[in-house]
Amino acid sequence: MIKKTISVLICYFLLISTLNGTFQVSAASEKVTIQTNSINVRSGAGLTYPVIATVKKGQTYDLIESKDDWYKIRLSGTNTGWVANWLVKKNSDSKTENEHVNGSTVVSNTTGLRFRSGPGTTFRVIGVFERGKAATYLDKSGDWIKISYKGSQGWVASKYVSYQSTTASNSTESTKGKVATVKAASLNIRKSPSTSSTRIGSLQRNAKVTVLKEENSWVQIRTSTVKGWVHSDYLSYNHSSDSVSNTGPANQSGTVTASSINVRNSGNLTGKVIDSIKKGTSVTIIEEKNDWYKISYGSNKTGWVAGWYISQTSANQGNQSSTNQKKKQVQIIYDGTNIRSGSSTSHSIVRRANLGETYEIIETAGDWYKLNLGNNKTGYVAGWVVEATGVSNPVSKPGSEQYLKNQTIVIDPGHGGRDSGAIGIRGTLEKKMTLTTAKLVYDKLKSAGANVFMTRSNDTYVSLNSRVSTSHYRKAEAFISLHYDSINNSSVTGTTTYYYHSLKDGPLASKVNNELAKKTQLRNRGTKFGNFHVLRENKAPAILIELGYLSNQTEELTIKSSSFQERTSQGIYNGLAQYFKTN
Repeated sequence: MIKKTISVLICYFLLISTLNGTFQVSAASEKVTIQTNSINVRSGAGLTYPVIATVKKGQTYDLIESKDDWYKIRLSGTNTGWVANWLVKKNSDSKTENEHVNGSTVVSNTTGLRFRSGPGTTFRVIGVFERGKAATYLDKSGDWIKISYKGSQGWVASKYVSYQSTTASNSTESTKGKVATVKAASLNIRKSPSTSSTRIGSLQRNAKVTVLKEENSWVQIRTSTVKGWVHSDYLSYNHSSDSVSNTGPANQSGTVTASSINVRNSGNLTGKVIDSIKKGTSVTIIEEKNDWYKISYGSNKTGWVAGWYISQTSANQGNQSSTNQKKKQVQIIYDGTNIRSGSSTSHSIVRRANLGETYEIIETAGDWYKLNLGNNKTGYVAGWVVEATGVSNPVSKPGSEQYLKNQTIVIDPGHGGRDSGAIGIRGTLEKKMTLTTAKLVYDKLKSAGANVFMTRSNDTYVSLNSRVSTSHYRKAEAFISLHYDSINNSSVTGTTTYYYHSLKDGPLASKVNNELAKKTQLRNRGTKFGNFHVLRENKAPAILIELGYLSNQTEELTIKSSSFQERTSQGIYNGLAQYFKTN
């Protein structure tokens, strides 16, 4: 009996030890610490989900899952909930983020990553940055990075790429010592492997060069007079096995999916436009190279078109079948997105979708997607407010770029230099935040083709008269002054848009305020008269925007988050597009 009791006790202690070990592993996982006085914990990853608890500043919780701008935390036992990640600090956030310099290498971590003309989802898709491919890093704008890929420059979402140091980049000596021939009419030789690097010479078509080294999509070459870097797309080697990839769906048929696409004399965006073909045109694919198709169409016409605008219809499916069968779906990118009963804003709302939700696409109806909502229900969503995958020609926000192109806009980041502006409870400087926001707005407008100027581009003091003088000298068609607010009452929150002349400035204030309110998710304090020097003395339509209160601790943390800065800059961009559309 005693032996039996001892055996039971041993088993009991072994079980307790095992359970304790499991708890310790869980306790060793990543944690988050609450950064503001109190924040709401919600049942889902979005502001529309109900509040299930409130947590206090300084409290620490286990991090279970990350989803977009939200963290799922363990409250106690099996109780969990979601908190906004810009209001908490993850235990790894204190680590210094690696600074990435121009010319370093980035690699795509996802299939079908869209390569856009500007830093935002409203900009047109100019290509695809496929999983595992490498590109050259050029610049950063908020959550977007500018890259050079296959001879073109564009923007991709930074969360879908990883960085490689220069020393760890994909370099090969496989073609070292071989002779290559220049395919382009004129090819620049650069000091380092980047399109922004100094030009040190040029080569003409059919020139012969000796290859020294390959690094991602760049090649180091030597001629009798110069040594430097050129892009590999514009070289061919003597042996076919060394040439640039030309694999693909030769002699398969396809159909144009865009309303109209350009036919070029070479397989890249720099090729000369020789023709255009309309949606539904049948083509024969002769060759594929770097996402471009050489096609035959009409009466024996040939040329190159962007492959992402061609849907292959060949009976010979082969390896292409998996691509054609890729699941078509949309992902919701804004909380409270309306799904309607028909393909227009006049139809009734059948569901409000939350950020991160995905739905299967049944078909495309103009600028709308028809969705499978489950339980034999369907609905429609505007294509420009979602991210679509598996579709050959994703819908983008109609009209935004065309209304901004060639418009002259002056962005005025408030304060600077010895004038710090407002100082937040946690020490955030207004002058720093206005410059951060201004640069994001600048990048978006510049990518749309606008003539954009900033009254300051670094931490320097600029007088009010000089700011107005910049507007007059540049003959601005819109002047946007950016600020962040502060007041003795720490409970006050929200954004305000000020104007001086109701007729001159009022329409601009109204459009920007409306679009800003949709994006920021802060309290909208509306448009108001403001007797400010940069408005009163300005000949151009001018507004001054207070983009939130640094005197409110929660709002201060929100303002500093990259997600808020992205939404804010996009809201201002959208507002300007709406203004120029109607004025």
